[in-house]
Amino acid sequence: MTDKDPVESALGARVGDDVADAVLTKVLRYSNLPNTVKGMSKSDPAPDVEAAALAIVDDPALAEELGLEPVADEGGLGPSEYLWGLLALAARADVGVLDRVEDRWGDQDYAHRLIATLRRTAARRAAAPPAAARPTPAAPDSPQKLSEVKAWLGAHADPDPAALAPYPGQKAAAKAAAVRALGTIGTPQALAVLGRYAADEYPDKVLEELHRAWGNFDRRDFAATMFGGSGHLDLHLAPTIEGIGAVAGLKSLDVILTDGADLSPLAECTDLYTLRVGAEGDPGLLGVEPLLGLPKLTELHLTRTTHNADLTPLARCGVRSLRLSLDGADGAFLLDMPRLQALDLSDEAARPETSDVLIALVRKGIRVVVHNHERDSFPRLLEATEDSSDVFGVTENGKIGFTNDESKLQDLQRKLFYNVLP
Repeated sequence: MTDKDPVESALGARVGDDVADAVLTKVLRYSNLPNTVKGMSKSDPAPDVEAAALAIVDDPALAEELGLEPVADEGGLGPSEYLWGLLALAARADVGVLDRVEDRWGDQDYAHRLIATLRRTAARRAAAPPAAARPTPAAPDSPQKLSEVKAWLGAHADPDPAALAPYPGQKAAAKAAAVRALGTIGTPQALAVLGRYAADEYPDKVLEELHRAWGNFDRRDFAATMFGGSGHLDLHLAPTIEGIGAVAGLKSLDVILTDGADLSPLAECTDLYTLRVGAEGDPGLLGVEPLLGLPKLTELHLTRTTHNADLTPLARCGVRSLRLSLDGADGAFLLDMPRLQALDLSDEAARPETSDVLIALVRKGIRVVVHNHERDSFPRLLEATEDSSDVFGVTENGKIGFTNDESKLQDLQRKLFYNVLP
């Protein structure tokens, strides 16, 4: 960086200009906000820098003066990358700062998910013993990789699930093997041991084994045991979410459903405010009616295969932000959605009238985003940016964003850059 901005000056006054420049330059090297919080959380210990970051972000007046105050406007994400980098450092000095700043974001799920990441990192750091004190990994009588599970079960006619419990120094491959073995045993005692592996998020291999095991237990008991966590759940690829209603306080869910996207199990998840569903293959999405009874649902993604579902009931859905694969369907229902503020639409087979629907949405003040590689599907929408005085567009990060307020183009471009639903 060449010219000092207010953040660099404030940090430099506490730790010196050279250190401040190095810290903020590192922050700017990350390509997105999740990488920023993860990377800065793993920085080498620097108590002086961490204390300085805490002093800045923990003071609402100073943070606002420096342009670091979170802005919960119109369902978007307001804070700069500097704030997230400094917040990650501040949490190393005092994790309580996360509680003190979180309310400033209102119901912005993206921000709460980043803060949840910072909390998990802080919890792992606090739980880890000093390097010199870490115990030597045990050599338990349990399978250490997936290829050993079948033989291990064959050698133990009546296996004691306790032999598969987690232990200090256990490697990821051994965890996946233990989960597979416990899932194969499938008894209530095995589920009790599985519960000791419960976490806010799982490595891919472990999550694959959890999906494999889910149907071997009572699905509700399993979901409540393994997916309670922080209220933010990413299931990755799953054949079904049957039983998910037993997860108390589920606030956000990400899942790609591979065996028909049946959303009926979500009817019980009345605390959901963010839902991201990818409907993989045929038949894809089966219907949207179960979503109409979720009073807190604010952000909704329905992507991939949706052409077998009737999407028109979404006209009665109160979400503010919608990412949707329209799949050639009539999109007129979008005009009737009562609280819609932002739409990210994908539709390679768009009807000619879909452009007119999108133009009408933009003129209503709804921010609309389409994918640049699908621009030919919305010719009249693109023409409207040239022929009218109330439709403006900006291209960034493979997408084109549209607004009826030219003064908001820069903010819209920023959101596209960070891949935040505008």
